[in-house]
Amino acid sequence: MIISGLQTGNTRWLARHLQNTADNETVELAEVIGTVATDIDGALAEMDALCAGTQAKEGVYAAFINPPQPLTREQFMRAIALIEERLGLAGQPRVVLFHVKSGRHHCHVVWSRIDIERMKAIHLSHDRQKLRKCAQMLAAEFGLELSDGLKNDRGAERFADAERGKRPTRAEKAQVKNSGITPEERRAAITEAWRTSDSAESFQNSLEELGYLLAKGDRRAFVVVDLAGDIHSLARQIEGAKTRDVAKKLERLDLAHLPSAEKARLLMLQRAAAVQDAARERLKKDRTAEIFRNALLAAQRTRKLKLDLQWQAMKIRHMHERKVLLAHFMAERRRHLARRKWQAVGLALYLRKIAFLRELVRYQEARQTRFRRTMEEFHRQIEESVRKRHDHEAAELQRRYDALRRLDRLEMKSLSQAQIHIHMRNTWLGHDGGDHDGKMAIGVELGRRRRQYEKDFDQLAELRLRRTKGDLTERIAEHQRTLAYIRENGIEITDDPASKWLPLQRKQVDLLSRRAGLVHDFETNVIEVTRKSLRPAPPEPQGNSPAAPGT
Repeated sequence: MIISGLQTGNTRWLARHLQNTADNETVELAEVIGTVATDIDGALAEMDALCAGTQAKEGVYAAFINPPQPLTREQFMRAIALIEERLGLAGQPRVVLFHVKSGRHHCHVVWSRIDIERMKAIHLSHDRQKLRKCAQMLAAEFGLELSDGLKNDRGAERFADAERGKRPTRAEKAQVKNSGITPEERRAAITEAWRTSDSAESFQNSLEELGYLLAKGDRRAFVVVDLAGDIHSLARQIEGAKTRDVAKKLERLDLAHLPSAEKARLLMLQRAAAVQDAARERLKKDRTAEIFRNALLAAQRTRKLKLDLQWQAMKIRHMHERKVLLAHFMAERRRHLARRKWQAVGLALYLRKIAFLRELVRYQEARQTRFRRTMEEFHRQIEESVRKRHDHEAAELQRRYDALRRLDRLEMKSLSQAQIHIHMRNTWLGHDGGDHDGKMAIGVELGRRRRQYEKDFDQLAELRLRRTKGDLTERIAEHQRTLAYIRENGIEITDDPASKWLPLQRKQVDLLSRRAGLVHDFETNVIEVTRKSLRPAPPEPQGNSPAAPGT
């Protein structure tokens, strides 16, 4: 049973996050209490407007209830009531949503922190400890299991836990979402490069082969920058190594020759942009990715259609109200004109000829003129009030349209990032998941085996064993398909010394071409891959052209 919460003033981001259907399988709005609006964006906008009337900067409190197993709605509402009681938010406006993400049922609750009677924000001190106590009480009440960190209240002893510093923080979780590489995988790769390198130069080259760039930090001597542009302390990424060990091993490196952390970050972001562009081009041809995009677009069109129907019904109702109001004004004016016409003949005309009644008639005419002016002014006021009400209703629907467009952009971005991260992850880790650099990284693949830590491990003997046991013909065919794929897509192979690809390609040339003694054509193809830029190959005969990967 995990319950967490945070105070925030960014209600627009919170509304998009809560309604994101790309990251969540289902999104269900359970209730909206204490606000005029019945939708999430409107309710949070009202909470933000209340906060604007105070000096508070964070006007809402969002809680996240994640049970280890699905709960009933009554149990969720019991948990919400307990949290309100412990935090002092009972009776405040709130929004309750239920999500299902990767088969995991959880609940989101957003409260307004502003007390309307006092127009002050409710003080939420020690909210993490209070939520922790709520989780313990609810787990005991519902018979749920608690995590190791929630079972016992260790107090200050928890700071002495050696594993505490290894747990991912929120910033590291955000980095995982950007890069697609977990902290455990990053530490394992960098630790492996540390243990297999015998000098500072070899360690730097190993990091570059793995897709990391060694740089000099502002507060630390050495940092590593990953493909997502995130900067990490080098000493913290190496298991079992301390800062003095890292400084001793890398003392032969000249810091003046290393790029600064900001420059390395910009360089890696440029490379990441290139990888993402290549991934987007591949996703355009991916049938599975297209199916997911079309499904999301269909859901967004269905959601927008409901709002379009509301807009159409509003416009028809406004037109009907204006017509009815105009007909009422015209009927009243016709009655007034008919009365004036009756007064202009008959007794009124006779009375005008009598001297002592002339002033009385003039007074009556002036009164009628004032009444006519008053009636016209009254009509204008009614028409103006109706117009303002129509404008407010149109602005409300326009606000919902704007929120829907922001949500659509966020969902498409989330889906695109999720699809691109798969490609970047396979590219970065060198896995053979359809990325052809995995075929060319046989030397690195062998070096990553745990057998390398044995004292009698011979990499050359392992390569020879793989050559004798493996099918050389199939490997040559795979490499030819890789070359054909590179030619067809116009991929350029760079000779940047900090690039990941060049060391892998050189290892392939050295290990496969020279040691394995492959045929001359295969050696020529491998050398062609390692050139500075790949020249477009002349068209080959249709019958002998290699098939594209995956065909």
